[in-house]
Amino acid sequence: MTEGKDSFKHRVWWVAKVLLWYFFYQVVCTYGFYAFDWCATWLSGGGREAVFTENALLAASLFLSALLMIWHLITFGYVKISSRIFSEVSPSTLVKTTVLIFGSMYVLNIAMEWIALPDFMEDTFMELSDEPLAVAAMALLAPIVEEMMFRGAIQGYLMRRSSNPWTGIIITAIIFGAIHMNPQQVVYATMLGIIFGWIYYRTRSLLPVIVGHVLNNSIAVASMKIWGTEDIEAITADDKMIMVPFVLFIIAMLVPLIININRKLPAVPHPWREKSED
Repeated sequence: MTEGKDSFKHRVWWVAKVLLWYFFYQVVCTYGFYAFDWCATWLSGGGREAVFTENALLAASLFLSALLMIWHLITFGYVKISSRIFSEVSPSTLVKTTVLIFGSMYVLNIAMEWIALPDFMEDTFMELSDEPLAVAAMALLAPIVEEMMFRGAIQGYLMRRSSNPWTGIIITAIIFGAIHMNPQQVVYATMLGIIFGWIYYRTRSLLPVIVGHVLNNSIAVASMKIWGTEDIEAITADDKMIMVPFVLFIIAMLVPLIININRKLPAVPHPWREKSED
């Protein structure tokens, strides 16, 4: 029985099941809101425009699907929320991991401009940044649900069943990148997912990665809202070579920071577990 639960097929199905629920809530919420809007328009005799704009419908579906997935992960035990979640990581560790994530974000953003991969979702995100519900979903709820799902549920599950934690970290980061389905975001999210994965592995808490992910998404949304994508691209494209020494300097600072975090934190227990499970 135990052998079956630890088989490769069982692990693949377990991970796939989490992802299927994630997409299920998104599809149901999206088409549910469109159906509601269609019914409201039909009941009015069809003599007026749809009740909501397409962006408002998408924003509402993003918001509700994120809430439903968070509920699902907690209710069905994929993630255990400890009553001491805010005391599981020391303030100094939280500051260090946040600095590490912020520095990694800067380096990766510049790298994405150098690679110049296509961004098919750019216009959609720009339009959604005008919808309050979409801003709340992208900047706050999406980071929470994604960290609970990818780091808390999927990576945690894989690390508990593997002698090498990097197996769970890398696999989860690749899946995390792939579900974004946008060339630029796929590469960016995969690389950032490795950073998130290592932090989660060493701190054994979701708090640092949630804080870092909220920071990442909030800066992205604020940048689109304040400057717009064209201005951001113009700045990074014109200053590529000028930014090289800054990028190298940040990388040089991040390496000792990673070493310091790794050295200061307690040894990782075997088998791996979250602090809330101690």
